Amino acid sequence: METILDILAVVILIVEVILLFKLRQQRFQQHLTGGVRAMVLVAIILFPVLAVLLGNYHVFVTTKESTTCQSCHVMAPMANDMMFDATSQTLAARHYKNGWIAEHECYSCHADYGFQGTMKAKLDGYRHLMRYVTKTYEEPIRYRGEFNSMNCYGCHEGSRTFEAVEEHQPVIENLKSDDASISCLNCHGRAHPEPSRRTPGHEDYKWLSNPKNREISSKDANEVKEYISNLAVSNK
Repeated sequence: METILDILAVVILIVEVILLFKLRQQRFQQHLTGGVRAMVLVAIILFPVLAVLLGNYHVFVTTKESTTCQSCHVMAPMANDMMFDATSQTLAARHYKNGWIAEHECYSCHADYGFQGTMKAKLDGYRHLMRYVTKTYEEPIRYRGEFNSMNCYGCHEGSRTFEAVEEHQPVIENLKSDDASISCLNCHGRAHPEPSRRTPGHEDYKWLSNPKNREISSKDANEVKEYISNLAVSNK
């Protein structure tokens, strides 16, 4: 789909350049013909509007990709912790390392279920992009609102390992009753690094912003491999 959008954008650009060139050739005519008027309508009004709509649609589509979140400087600490820190024990990193979410990792957790949830998530992504482009944000960025634990339950529902945990039973009832006081994060820890570590000037901020600034020892790497192996066995 993205390839089709890219090709369409290039076609629009080429046609727009041709139309503007034709209009330039006709600029000294006192009376514009019907064909020239049509070119004016298409080149100056219709194509720019189409380009704006296409660009916005492209933004809505790409907000589902985790690499899109990573491309913004302020989101890099969350994405790098999830995707590149082998020693991280945040929920996002554990899900990513174990492949518990096949694709669209960020979007899968942050988008509420249903059509309304999909639109809200994409509009939030668009709002985040605008805040980033206009530099109207402060670090560390904070999540606005409450995380919907039903997003977690939507994936874990029906899982034998999840339902076998006795402590999950009363939680499930509360989740189904839409009790906002219940959060999966209460027991399972933070989804992302705490705000203090994501604040410029903190000792961890440098490598959270760029994982190349951190070297992981072979001991840490072996411990992580053993941890992941044990999780894989326990979840079979």
